[in-house]
Amino acid sequence: GGQFTPELVVNLHWNWVVNLTGFSTSQKEKKCVRYLANEMSKAERSVFEIELSLDHDLLANFENFKSIWISYPNSDFSKATNSFGQIIKKYNKPEKEKSVKGSFNYKVLLSTSLLFVFCTIFYFVAIPNSEYTNHKIASKGERLTFTLPDSSTVILNSGSEVKYSSDFGKQRNIWLKGEAFFKVTKNINSPFNVHTTDFDVKVLGTEFNVNSSVLNQTISLVKGKVNVLLKESKDEINLMPNEELVWNAKKKCVIKRNFDVNKILAWKDNILLLDDVKIEDALAKINQFYGVNFVIKDAVIANRHIKGAFKNQSIDEFITSLEFILDVSITKTSQNNFEIAKYHEN
Repeated sequence: GGQFTPELVVNLHWNWVVNLTGFSTSQKEKKCVRYLANEMSKAERSVFEIELSLDHDLLANFENFKSIWISYPNSDFSKATNSFGQIIKKYNKPEKEKSVKGSFNYKVLLSTSLLFVFCTIFYFVAIPNSEYTNHKIASKGERLTFTLPDSSTVILNSGSEVKYSSDFGKQRNIWLKGEAFFKVTKNINSPFNVHTTDFDVKVLGTEFNVNSSVLNQTISLVKGKVNVLLKESKDEINLMPNEELVWNAKKKCVIKRNFDVNKILAWKDNILLLDDVKIEDALAKINQFYGVNFVIKDAVIANRHIKGAFKNQSIDEFITSLEFILDVSITKTSQNNFEIAKYHEN
C-alpha cells in the first residue's frame, strides 16, 4: 500500500537483477545507485562523472538506472546532476564526429582531469599532515635544536624532520619523521601531541624521546607522564618516568620496559655511544649520526666489538679513533662513503 519512490524503484531493480541472474551486483552498478541516491561525497561525484565519460559500460549501466529514476515525478535527479549532464553533452558525441587526433586529445584531457581529482582528494583526505605549514629538517650528521611557539624545545637527530601548524600555540600538534627529543612547556588547557605513522603521543608537560626511524620504534619518557595511542590496534598505554614503549610494526609486537636515560639520550648531547656491540650492528647508528655510509667487506672485522663514547668528534676524528680501536684501515671511496678493511702495514 506504500508509494514507490525513485530510491525504492532503483533498489528493487538492483535486487531483481541479482535474483534473476544469480550474480552479485558489480561495483559499476553500485556506483550508479550510490550516485542516484546522493550517497556520494562531492569529491566522489566528481570522480564518478569523469569515469562516466571514459567508461562506456559504466555509462550504459547508469543510463538504465537513470531511465527508471526519472520516470517518477518526485525525482530530484535532474537538479542534482547538472554537472553530469554538461559533461555528457560536451563529450559523448558520435564517433564519426571525432577525428583521431581529437579523440586522443580528449582522452588525455580526461585522464589528466581524473588524475587531478584523485591527487586533490589524496592531499586533503589521505595525507593527515597537510595542515602543517612549518617544516624543520636536521641535515645528515646534524643535531638541530629549536624552540616552538609555545616555548617547548625540540632537538632533532640527523636526517629527521618535524612539521607543525602556524597556530601551534592554540593547537599543539606536531608531526615527526625520525628521532627527536621534546622538552614540553606545560599547559593544562592545550595538550601537546606528537604524531607519527604508527602512533600518537599525548602529553601536558614533560621530557621524552621519540624514535620512529628504526624497526623497533621507541617512546622513552624522562619526566612527567605520556599517553601513547597505537594507531593500528587502537590500544592506549601510559608511561611513567624511566619507562619506554617499544613498537615493532613488522611483528605487531609492543613492549613496555625501563631504560637507561644516559644511553638513549646521548645523541642529543652530540655523543655517539656504542655500548659493546658488533661493529656491523653499530653501522646504522654510526651512519645516521654522521650522515655518511660506512661499509665492511670482511666478516672477521664485522664481528669485532666496539665500546666507547665519542663526544663532539668530527667525522675525521671519529675515523682516526675507529682505526685505532679496531686495528683497521678506513678508505674514502666517494663522497660520504667509506670502506672499512684490514689494516695493512706499508
